[in-house]
Amino acid sequence: MKIITAAKSDKKELLRFYKAQQYSASYIGYDQGYYVKKNHTIVAAVMVSKIAEHHQHYFLHALVVDNKFQHQGIASLLLNHANERHQPLVCFANAPLEAFYTKNNFVKLLPSAFETKLPPHLYLRFIAYKKKQSQLQVFISTFDNDKTE
Repeated sequence: MKIITAAKSDKKELLRFYKAQQYSASYIGYDQGYYVKKNHTIVAAVMVSKIAEHHQHYFLHALVVDNKFQHQGIASLLLNHANERHQPLVCFANAPLEAFYTKNNFVKLLPSAFETKLPPHLYLRFIAYKKKQSQLQVFISTFDNDKTE
């Protein structure tokens, strides 16, 4: 499957895809989207953002695959594509997704390392998200030379 780098003109179509998947996605900074189409329809997408241009960390979010296309390796394909292009890459995900992320070259960040390994803007974002999603965890790509577990 071919991964397409989203152009500015694709933003509305991507947001429609997320809405159809009942996923609340939004652009949050310096964003880059990637997606996969089948029969001219988006079936999977992911966003990678820098909250501000000078920040070093990239934030992976909105990794979504249409239910009809799950368990075909599309999410791994998108994740690895993003991971090869954006370093260091950080994401937040619920505990049941830990095996997926570790299989795809991420490590779970231990809570004791949050404040030291996450830049303040991502740490504060995580704290805010954690209030609504108690099982939320932090993962960081192992392509980052400073591996943490």
